[in-house]
Amino acid sequence: MTDEMMKENCKRVLRRIAWRLQYVSRKRYTREVAMIEQVMGEDSMGTIVSQVYIEQLLHQLPDKARYIIKSIIIDGMTEEEVARKLKMTRQGVNKCKNKYLRQLAQKLSHSAQ
Repeated sequence: MTDEMMKENCKRVLRRIAWRLQYVSRKRYTREVAMIEQVMGEDSMGTIVSQVYIEQLLHQLPDKARYIIKSIIIDGMTEEEVARKLKMTRQGVNKCKNKYLRQLAQKLSHSAQ
């Protein structure tokens, strides 16, 4: 295999990996946005009340978890960006985010009843 063929093969593999990462990230973002839209509602007064409610829920979380969830879900940052800012691994950020999102979902389901 020549150097040129090896380079092209590596580029193809890297593009495929990058596409998969973007796909997974978009899929996760879409899922999280759907959850936020359920909470936020449609009308503007409902949206304001929902935002206050979300702030109250977030303040029940530890500081690091609150920062992670706000940064990723509300501000639209990637897990990698948040991980760099907090000097954590992306997997650590993901684990924390999922753990506390589950807790918030449980609190929302209990309060809806």
